[in-house]
Amino acid sequence: MANGNLIITDGSIDFSGGINSDCVATVQSDRNPNGLARNQLAWLDNATVRGGAISPRSGYQFIRTVSAGTAIFQGKFLYHPLEADPYHIYSIGGHIYLVPSDASPVRDLSLEFGMLMPDTEPISFFLQAEQFLIIQAGDNLTLPLFWDGAILRRSIGITNTAVAPGTPGVNEIPAATAMDYFMGRVWYAQGRVANAGDIVAGPSGTIAYDFRDAVLNVTECPLVLGGDGFSVSAQDGVIRGLAHSANIDASLGQGRLFMGTRKAIYALNVPVSRADWIATTNQNQPLVTVVQLNNGWVNDRGITTVNGDLFYQSLEPAIRSLNQSIRYFGQWGNKQISANEVRILQYNDRALLKFCSGIYFDSRMYQTALPTQADRGVVHKALIPMDFNPIEGFNQETTPNWEGMAEGLDVLQMTTGDFGGRERAFASIVSRRSNDIELWEMTNFQKDDIAPDPEHPGTLRENRITWVIEFPAFTWGDETSLKKLVGAELWVDRLFGTVQFSMEYRPDGQACWILWHIWKKCSTRNSEEGVLAPIGYPLVPCLESYVANMSLPYPDPTKCANVMGRPANVAYQIQPRLVVKGFCRIRGLYLHAEMVGRKLYDQLTC
Repeated sequence: MANGNLIITDGSIDFSGGINSDCVATVQSDRNPNGLARNQLAWLDNATVRGGAISPRSGYQFIRTVSAGTAIFQGKFLYHPLEADPYHIYSIGGHIYLVPSDASPVRDLSLEFGMLMPDTEPISFFLQAEQFLIIQAGDNLTLPLFWDGAILRRSIGITNTAVAPGTPGVNEIPAATAMDYFMGRVWYAQGRVANAGDIVAGPSGTIAYDFRDAVLNVTECPLVLGGDGFSVSAQDGVIRGLAHSANIDASLGQGRLFMGTRKAIYALNVPVSRADWIATTNQNQPLVTVVQLNNGWVNDRGITTVNGDLFYQSLEPAIRSLNQSIRYFGQWGNKQISANEVRILQYNDRALLKFCSGIYFDSRMYQTALPTQADRGVVHKALIPMDFNPIEGFNQETTPNWEGMAEGLDVLQMTTGDFGGRERAFASIVSRRSNDIELWEMTNFQKDDIAPDPEHPGTLRENRITWVIEFPAFTWGDETSLKKLVGAELWVDRLFGTVQFSMEYRPDGQACWILWHIWKKCSTRNSEEGVLAPIGYPLVPCLESYVANMSLPYPDPTKCANVMGRPANVAYQIQPRLVVKGFCRIRGLYLHAEMVGRKLYDQLTC
């Protein structure tokens, strides 16, 4: 207690509300009802609030180098064979590479089968239908490649527009861009028009593939063969993505295929039966309706399916939910769901959003952010995570949490796959050290990043994750009175190994952070280790520890808030920021202060 004044305390022990960078950082109160909720944070970097406390994101783990040199990354796909673990198919500089997730050699399929694609096209498109991977060059001119798990070959394209339905070996999927496999057919976009091939197991297939290769043929729909297809409005632009969501109501005997441009999203009611599809003509077309105006999706890679919803990036820039857009279609405003993340989204280069990607993994949706043009392609400096964990319990009516940003890798594209029942997520990146294209795994269990050791080539090392927390600006329940910050306490558990802390703060509306204190803590390496009896080398795995109240010292009184002309630790509100390097969990933060008297006409403006 300084100067005989009573110590007052403010802080938080619940952070389950995630982040909100769209409102002022002042903590919510009766006087400030639109402030930051007490269980929310102003910002979060490389961390999560899952469970109500704050801990670092799970680590990234290096898998292998995919490509050295200077060829540009055009796209990748995680291919699922019929009876084996998935493996990665890359398009880099016009070459198609098969990349296992282990140390097995990378195969250049383009050289093996003599099948090259244009080497300067920036974006390739991929789709797996049954066992067949379709690879489009993206120029709407080059015929696609088909990979069946053993053979890479090129499509013959459309050779006969008067072919009888079900005739094999005459017409195959032509040059296109975005694709989707829906209702047993391959749908493909060509400019403003969407078309589709034959139904799976139809007569245009072959016995060798049990007629599953019928999906590669285009013979059944007169409308498609006549060159008409299903069009969107000219003013809305070209189709940038095709996608479908789960539909639990099949009573209508049809499904909805969504066709998105940059300005709108359309729904096409797709006939189910082969007979209805063959009967489709200009006079008997399936219904096409507009389901979203003004804000469509930017590409196909960023469309992320979560249950019955489609999440995607739009050009504001923002992240949107198709279900939310449809639900509020008749209301004022065109609602997006990512206002909490405006701090990072406002810096997205809209010209590069067509390279974004999104995945759903570990009950989180990830969207890439901060795209930048690099030598090997467009890389993304950060990821935006949305945690769905808060909505997964019974008797709870909560919303998903936005968790700020995650960084550490220059991400080209993300993918997920099922490995024997275990979902795994991967990021294709450009190495900041070597400029190689590399494959990394995004884990949900690793405490550190596992990265190549530059000092010992061929080996890996553990790198502690650095994470940053910006708390609300606390007012001690009174926004109109001056307070003097005199101390703080931090409640930490699950502390593992060596953890370094750096606390900063800023008074009132100051832009710059002021360093308060730097310190570190270490957990024991086993149950017998103590301060007076340290365990010698070699090191053994550490145990997790806790510290219920780490006390910070009195802030340096010589540091000033120059704008206001008073000590920096004297303010109406104080916002703390904590930088942590290493693994632990933040359970609570308490700030201690004293009330300070002030003159009525202090800082008078004349």
